[in-house]
Amino acid sequence: MKKIITTSNELSQIMVIMPCVLTAAGIIHQLKTGPGIKDAINIIKDIDDAYDEILNKPHSMVVLNISNSSKQLADEIKFIKWYRKEKPNKTIVIYTHNHKVSILKYLSSLGVRVIISQYELPSIFMEMLIKSFSSSIALYSPMIKKILQEQMPGELTVCEIQVIEQLILGHNVTQVAQHLGRDVRTVSSHKRHAMEKLGLHCDKDLHVLGCDLTGK
Repeated sequence: MKKIITTSNELSQIMVIMPCVLTAAGIIHQLKTGPGIKDAINIIKDIDDAYDEILNKPHSMVVLNISNSSKQLADEIKFIKWYRKEKPNKTIVIYTHNHKVSILKYLSSLGVRVIISQYELPSIFMEMLIKSFSSSIALYSPMIKKILQEQMPGELTVCEIQVIEQLILGHNVTQVAQHLGRDVRTVSSHKRHAMEKLGLHCDKDLHVLGCDLTGK
């Protein structure tokens, strides 16, 4: 950890986006047990403030809380999509007590490759955080692996994300095609591939995912 933080300026800061004060305090305590971290930690309580902070610190690493609140979850998902677009080669660590299978699968499909349960031991959090610096494969904490009990889905393409987002809002394939300016058959293909990646077997499963993401 110390080498990564102090050499070549590969990591200038760890940004912890965490609205809960108590959880944030626990994260700070865990991070400061790692050698070389010291004051390279920035706690951001409001996710809206994270955008500018990250642009100002291009070599920062993000630890993001995923909540159970539908309003906060929507903002967190929006942030992840933005971060993946702006920093495609950077790792984002998800720290969550939201254990819904559909949410975990969706996070993985968005390109999130490190997901840690908040109920894991602090040592596991630090171990996975350190591994994330050098690992090119997906890293999931033991509890997350146990919850899923199956292979994580493949990453959705930009087009597949656009289609799924529209379907989640309640639009049918024809409406989505009109809205995106694409052929109905193309949209149907994107829908089928996206649902396969997410492990969704029917429109009812898609509706349940939509409810989980929007709280409706």
